[in-house]
Amino acid sequence: MADRPMRRPKRFTLKRLILILIILGGIGWGGHYAISTIKANTEFSVELEPGLDRAGIAEKIGEELGWSKKEKQVFAGTHAQIQWMAFSEEALQSFMERFRWGDLEKESFLVQATKYIEPEYDFLALLYAPGTYVIKGDQSMAEIADMLVSKTEFSETGLKEEAVLKTVELVRRDVELLPDLVPLPAKDVRIDRRGSDTLLSFSTTYYNQGKGPLELIADPATKGIRSDIARDVLQRIYRVDGGHRDRVAGNFLWHQEHLHYHFADFVIYDLEAVDVKNPPDLSGVRTKSTFCIRDVSLVDKNFSIENRVEKAKYLICGKELQGISVGWGDTYFYNYVDQNLNITDLPSGTYRLSFIANPSQKFEESSYDNNKSSVLFELDMQNFKVKILEETPKDLPAVEHIYEEQVF
Repeated sequence: MADRPMRRPKRFTLKRLILILIILGGIGWGGHYAISTIKANTEFSVELEPGLDRAGIAEKIGEELGWSKKEKQVFAGTHAQIQWMAFSEEALQSFMERFRWGDLEKESFLVQATKYIEPEYDFLALLYAPGTYVIKGDQSMAEIADMLVSKTEFSETGLKEEAVLKTVELVRRDVELLPDLVPLPAKDVRIDRRGSDTLLSFSTTYYNQGKGPLELIADPATKGIRSDIARDVLQRIYRVDGGHRDRVAGNFLWHQEHLHYHFADFVIYDLEAVDVKNPPDLSGVRTKSTFCIRDVSLVDKNFSIENRVEKAKYLICGKELQGISVGWGDTYFYNYVDQNLNITDLPSGTYRLSFIANPSQKFEESSYDNNKSSVLFELDMQNFKVKILEETPKDLPAVEHIYEEQVF
């Protein structure tokens, strides 16, 4: 997008700057540094070449004026605050036009303004006018920063793109009700014999602790096709104003053994040898599994989930709609078809079974950092027994299985 003409920022008076710094002072650095005065009666010439970021500008000026590391950090924070106050209107307009924001995003953007002076979201960090700056020895940090800002023109192409995208994500997560899937460590881990095969069977539950449901809708464009053909799936993401957006997430596949629709590659089960003599090759044991996604298990009501719902919404493995309500989980029990790993010929020893939900991040979630759980266990192949040693993570909620019977 080409730069739009932007007006030059108005120069702030020192009185107004002090007021701004007091208002926004709670960002983690000592307020007494905000208008620190350099005690000297001379002038300093500082050359700011192109390509500096905010820390680089502070380093250049600080080295010339003899600032400590802490003072350089304080100046960078002061510069960020003054720059934000000068360019907030232009920045907001730029974001609204580029990302097609409405009033909801606008409000969220403004409410979270104090975050934009943090390095992660500091999209103005690269915006300054290169050149020679003459600094007087008795100028405060606020006055020096104001001088830099006053000589700078707002430019959309001058924004730090990485921080822009993180800011957009910050706003989006604030206005959208995203799910957050958390897998519990496997339960009912046991050995089953089936003909000549030895199977490790187990039950798995994942639950939704996000702000909104995981809702999957078959793409209407594929309506009317045969039931045994894959259907494109849209993830519907709701917003706090009642609206929603749909995005392509994957496919519904017909599962002949279960006789209903599954979402492709929804979870991964991974078996790892931890303490085993002559560790075997387990590459063939790791498996991706398709899942029917529905409300089966109610998360313990004593476990805090802000937007939990009491009534389950997604009860069937339909070809049009599947999902997980907030405060509910989906459980696959150890006696289900394919709810096992083939461990024939594995030696006894200590193993770890990991359960990963949404491994390819096909669904948008508020967090992907909690999508894995595991259980450490001893495998006794002589007596066909399993002894659980440790579950990770700990302190996860209990669940009550409400809708164990499948409804079609």
